Amino acid sequence: MANNDPLKDYGDGKPNIETMVDALDFAADLSPDHTAIICDDDQINYRQYRHAVAVFADKLLALDCKGKRIVVLMGNSIEMSVAIYAIWAAGGVLVLLNPMYTANELGPLIADADPCAVICTEPLQDMVSTIAKTNGIDHVIPLGPGATMHTDWLAAEACALPEPRPKSTDVASLQYTGGTTGLPKGARHLHGSIVNMTRQIAWSWSEEPASNVWLDVAPQFHIWGLCMTALVPTYGRDTLVLIKQFRPDAVLHAIPRHKVTLFAGGPAPIFQAIMGHPEYKSTDFSTLRLVGGGGSPFAEETIKAWEAVTGCSIHQGFGMSEAAPLSLNPRHDENRLGTCGPPCPGTQIEVVDVETGTKVLAQGENGEFRVRGPQMMVEYWHRKEETAETMRGGWIHTGDIGHLDEKGYVVIVDRKKEMAIVNGYNVFPREVDDVLFAYPGVQEAAAVGTPSDKTGEILHAYVVAREGEALNEVDIIANCEQNLAAYKVPAKVFVIDALPRTPAAKIDKNELRRRSSAS
Repeated sequence: MANNDPLKDYGDGKPNIETMVDALDFAADLSPDHTAIICDDDQINYRQYRHAVAVFADKLLALDCKGKRIVVLMGNSIEMSVAIYAIWAAGGVLVLLNPMYTANELGPLIADADPCAVICTEPLQDMVSTIAKTNGIDHVIPLGPGATMHTDWLAAEACALPEPRPKSTDVASLQYTGGTTGLPKGARHLHGSIVNMTRQIAWSWSEEPASNVWLDVAPQFHIWGLCMTALVPTYGRDTLVLIKQFRPDAVLHAIPRHKVTLFAGGPAPIFQAIMGHPEYKSTDFSTLRLVGGGGSPFAEETIKAWEAVTGCSIHQGFGMSEAAPLSLNPRHDENRLGTCGPPCPGTQIEVVDVETGTKVLAQGENGEFRVRGPQMMVEYWHRKEETAETMRGGWIHTGDIGHLDEKGYVVIVDRKKEMAIVNGYNVFPREVDDVLFAYPGVQEAAAVGTPSDKTGEILHAYVVAREGEALNEVDIIANCEQNLAAYKVPAKVFVIDALPRTPAAKIDKNELRRRSSAS
């Protein structure tokens, strides 16, 4: 078992706060004129941030939303950042959903959340109003261009943040999982767990208060994006550079322009896209002090190539909607290549057998990670069976397979549900992915298990060629035969133009399995 004992203030010297509303209030008191958010040509300082939140929260109070859920359907923006804090300040429960979803996708999720109101961008208003009417939701609030802007709140008469404030034991959010099967589940978080996940990231990656300039490209509706935009920069009284939608050129222009010190990049495809841009090698990265990555496997070649140009290594982390973060490679200790770092403060991580989930395995032995800590969810919203399956004896069973190395750092091998059984042998496709990725000319790769009458399952591999390269399926299989045990070698290799992705930019292996079954 790896365990970092809880630290009362996580070594950061910051005060104990009950909710992130307190953190915003604290930032506005101590650093009122410090720039809080930059988004395109707009920016607000912490005094203005609190002002806007207080004005919008006052309007939300009129909806009798205390303790009730409010859905937010927006892209990255100052208005979305204000909405997040205004919902909390008004005592509401934040529900972030993907604004790219269709009506068919949103309808069941909004029905499941059962909100009292939906906040959305003006282009989504008609679709959302139809869904709201079907579900008996009285309030649809458009924000952004064509509707209420942050400048409207700033022009309004100042008012104080509502009292009484939420408590750490009050429900703060339903964070819907990014699962690719069935209806996503709403992880129910208390304000206390939101504060703890914020402090854990700050302890691992931040420096002195008001000294960092953060750049985030992840969507704010995602748990990574929420942490790296609305939570940690505000807690540290730092400046956030917010990009509305990821584009490699926007990142490469923003880093030198705003003297970015901390880039919260996210999954590997984000970095690969940046590294493939023609301006990448000529960009000035000299202000970068830390780069964060997570949400997908990183090939060793990607990390080394990034560091060779930027001079700043990628610090990988491990987390999930149910408990984020769980482990992070910290700025003040060794950043171990191929790992997701040690457990965060107050977090315990054990590796247990896949079959029963009860036997704790030895260090270095692969099994399923189970975790517990102050950043954990309380339950899945309205999902008693799924809650009981995931949360056992106070532990969250993550579904991730891997081990703890000799220093207690987390090494993820694969997802439990991705494991294939070939002739009775357990095969983790990510191990095959690594061999495929190392083959000359391969840009991306993914292996999946698919049913077989002879062996139970076989592996199919999907590869994408680098620009200007040609790949031969027979040669790739021959290379696998040289580097893998026979039962791990893919039966087929498919060269395709691009790997399918989920909305969170992860490789959609369910889609690949569907293709394999169809073939």
